[in-house]
Amino acid sequence: MAAKPTVIVIFLILMFVLEGLFPHQRGRQQRMRHAVPHVLTAVLNAILTRLFLAGITVHVIGRADAHSLGLVRSVDLGPLVRIIIVLVLFDGWMYCWHLANHRIAFLWRFHRAHHADIDMDTTTALRFHPGELILSTVIRLPVVVLIGMSVAELAVFETMLNVSTLFHHSNLALAEKWDRLLRVVVVTPNMHRVHHSAEPAEMNSNFTSLLSFWDRLARTFSMREDTRGIVFGLPVFREERFQRLRGFLITPFIRRTT
Repeated sequence: MAAKPTVIVIFLILMFVLEGLFPHQRGRQQRMRHAVPHVLTAVLNAILTRLFLAGITVHVIGRADAHSLGLVRSVDLGPLVRIIIVLVLFDGWMYCWHLANHRIAFLWRFHRAHHADIDMDTTTALRFHPGELILSTVIRLPVVVLIGMSVAELAVFETMLNVSTLFHHSNLALAEKWDRLLRVVVVTPNMHRVHHSAEPAEMNSNFTSLLSFWDRLARTFSMREDTRGIVFGLPVFREERFQRLRGFLITPFIRRTT
């Protein structure tokens, strides 16, 4: 079970090229140097998923399917209605999980490695600590069973999620009128830029990853007029060493107040 890697790689390259041609925040230097540790992190996480996490997930889903467990298995739904319900429910879980990563100190130690990037662009979507990946995969298993997701449905969600995160982490200059229109339904770059602000009030908003309405329902939605003035990252971990791979990997194990 995994997102479609070919789709993700193609979309990553597309967004990287587009944000280079049409940057929202201009004057970015050494974009490739910034991207390398994030790509290496993605490779590490992909290996971890293939060797360990995917097998566990497939096994659990297989056992749930054998016992007909899950909400969507308890009612007779057409395939289109079923996948819409499954994706919306799981996206709601992802909102709750992201919120928990900001509220629970232990989880935040791993998630803050993602927020420590001071030059957010599309490759920041790859910057998730392996520890966070393991925790996310294990903790979501009961949710997958409760909903009744199939392996194929989870793969579809993962692909959509990865495409979404590559898009809304990007430094692509999208006209505000289009950004406003899109964020009626999905998370957009301007919306997620606020979430990556070094200002605590802004960082603790806009938690949803795919469908934007979760933040409006939970009253965690926030926007600012000028997103070009946002300072990305955290008040701490701004040193160059924490922007590189080794510093990123040790971030959860360093005692610093954020």
